[in-house]
Amino acid sequence: MKHIHYTRCTAVLFFSLFLLWSGLGNSKAEQFGGEFVTEEKPVETVSYKNYSGLSELVSMICDDAIERFHGFYGPTVVNVTPFATDDNTGSAKISKLGITLADQMIAMINNDTFATADSTKERSKNYEQNLFGVLEEIDGYLRIHINGRNIDGKRVSYVATIEMSEPIYRALHTYL
Repeated sequence: MKHIHYTRCTAVLFFSLFLLWSGLGNSKAEQFGGEFVTEEKPVETVSYKNYSGLSELVSMICDDAIERFHGFYGPTVVNVTPFATDDNTGSAKISKLGITLADQMIAMINNDTFATADSTKERSKNYEQNLFGVLEEIDGYLRIHINGRNIDGKRVSYVATIEMSEPIYRALHTYL
């Protein structure tokens, strides 16, 4: 019985010392300029599973792009090129879906740009602002790679993955 009591007391003592030691370690690290790495939350993504048609999907993708590019572009026009379709033959083609996405992005991105632009900031270099993308079909999913460059030359890109439906498949494979 005494052995169990001594074991418990020893465990409590070691645990208390560990807590005390870890607390001192934190304060020592802060004294010497140490920083603790914190895990950043991933950017919340839009769920593209519940769309009723092609127009709703295009709106959802553009709304997601507006969120991601909000405040990114400067006070000049953003040039949006039609999204090219990668057809795995080495040549990029322009599809109905690529033109529809670009057309909607032009309206939404350029309206948002002028509303949120910081025009008082002086810039040493002015780059042409652009937004472009690539559409790709992979195993029944549509992957949309969206890339942008702002007036300062900074670049942002992300990928949206959508489960294909018949209307999306037809729009993706209708080349102009």
